[in-house]
Amino acid sequence: MKKKIAMFLCVITCLACLAGCGEKTYTQVEESKVQQCAAISEMLISVADSLATPEVLSKLTSDFRKHETPAYILGNQVDAEYGAIEGMLTSYLQAKEDMGGTINAGKYTYDLNKNEIILTYELFGPKANGTFTFKYSNDIFTKLISADAQAKLSVGENLKKAGKSMGTAGLNTLLGMGTVFVVLILISLIISSFSLFNRPNKPAPVKEVKENDDQTAPAIELSDDLELVAVITAAIRAYEGNSTSSSADGFVVRSIRRANRRND
Repeated sequence: MKKKIAMFLCVITCLACLAGCGEKTYTQVEESKVQQCAAISEMLISVADSLATPEVLSKLTSDFRKHETPAYILGNQVDAEYGAIEGMLTSYLQAKEDMGGTINAGKYTYDLNKNEIILTYELFGPKANGTFTFKYSNDIFTKLISADAQAKLSVGENLKKAGKSMGTAGLNTLLGMGTVFVVLILISLIISSFSLFNRPNKPAPVKEVKENDDQTAPAIELSDDLELVAVITAAIRAYEGNSTSSSADGFVVRSIRRANRRND
């Protein structure tokens, strides 16, 4: 019986030793860095709780650049990466909405590696709980890399949230497509209305000249054509010369005009 008890105690001791070997141990310098990061994180939680509003986020986006935001929000107290503060406020605002509007921060756990110091705080809300994770650079000068708040929602709540997001996205898509079609219709109507303002001038009606028209065409003077005058004069002289009743002497052609004939 004594042997069994001794063996049982040995097993318990071995298990305790194995469990102790599995735990991480940190140096005093690392523990000091964690305490420093915890103080900064608690200050950031209070900042997020007071400034995470749509109005503040809109102002930060419109009035400041990303590298100007940490100095505007925190002054010179915290050195942060570009976009880290905006990401913190945006995620906290969403987590606050998912958790019911009021958030209380609890204890934190931490982890260290060669590059980062990670602190994770527990968050408690009326509808759900969540976490607030802060990442800092593990070097001489501690720098905030990112801060992300998330609510722990059930599967049904996640599906409901996804459906709401899909509905909003579908509505935005329909509004965008509808706006495009309305603009295209207006453009087509404007283009088609151009024909009403730029009508071509109708040509003046052309009066048809009939072959049997009684109006006499203006006479054309042909006496300037010397060759034609000579030919006609010679023909008339030849004709008059052959006639026995008259003589061709002294005959002079003064004018030649084209005669208009009617078609009976």
